Amino acid sequence: MAKKPVKYANFEPHHKQRNFTVFYFYAKDHADYFEALLLENEIPFERGAGQDMVRRHLIGVHRTYQEKAEILNDEVGNYYRKPFLGTNAMRNFVLVFTLVVIAFALIGYFLRQNG
Repeated sequence: MAKKPVKYANFEPHHKQRNFTVFYFYAKDHADYFEALLLENEIPFERGAGQDMVRRHLIGVHRTYQEKAEILNDEVGNYYRKPFLGTNAMRNFVLVFTLVVIAFALIGYFLRQNG
């Protein structure tokens, strides 16, 4: 039984027309922003909606524009990306906690060496 490969990209070849790449978004604002970037860069596209259980916003781009569309797709991802550790307070807490754990580990190591 073969496992499905993990996909890290939000695009795939069109299942019927192999000359098109379909970009899919689960959030409408992401799809709208991608559409605006395509219009701004004068890249022709078609837009539709997914027919699966989860509502997906589909945008089809011809393969001749795929490289530029992938760059714009990355720009959409970067625009809506959130920090891994949300706030500065959380980041500082993780940093201080890590430093305290390392300090205790070093203290324990040196006390064990001398004792």
